[in-house]
Amino acid sequence: VWHSAMVEVRLGNAARVAALAAEMHALVVEFALAHGRAACRWFRGWADARMGAPRDGYERIRGAYEENTRLGMLAGASEVLGYATEALVLAGDLDGAQKELEEALHVAEKLGERVYLPQLYLMGATIARARGERKAAAASVRRAIAEARTQDAPWLELMALTELCENERATPE
Repeated sequence: VWHSAMVEVRLGNAARVAALAAEMHALVVEFALAHGRAACRWFRGWADARMGAPRDGYERIRGAYEENTRLGMLAGASEVLGYATEALVLAGDLDGAQKELEEALHVAEKLGERVYLPQLYLMGATIARARGERKAAAASVRRAIAEARTQDAPWLELMALTELCENERATPE
């Protein structure tokens, strides 16, 4: 269920993520799975943010993240902070989103977590673009492309290249 939720997040399917979060919650309760308690909340928060309640989604994501780290569970923390960043962007809180993004990047560096870096860089581009910082936005998109290529991750590269074509001046190359 966890992996399915991660796939659906990457596909942007908020309704499916919400359903999977509910399914995950039922399993967590039935089998007393402490390590899943926070995950079902941050997935639900991500879905809430995407379905029109970004501030509530952020609170749910951030609370789940804090609970998870208190338990010493750090794997995937940068991705969860990315969800929090996105929720604040959707809420229009660019300063809060920038703070979450900086924390996510710090955690990614500290833990050596690179899997979600392209998405984090794309969120940085979104924040910069919303602030009218076109050069910073373009640099963030290009950083996402470079990271996706380093990871040999064609899906992430395609996402970043699409972002480049939609919002920046893409070259024929």
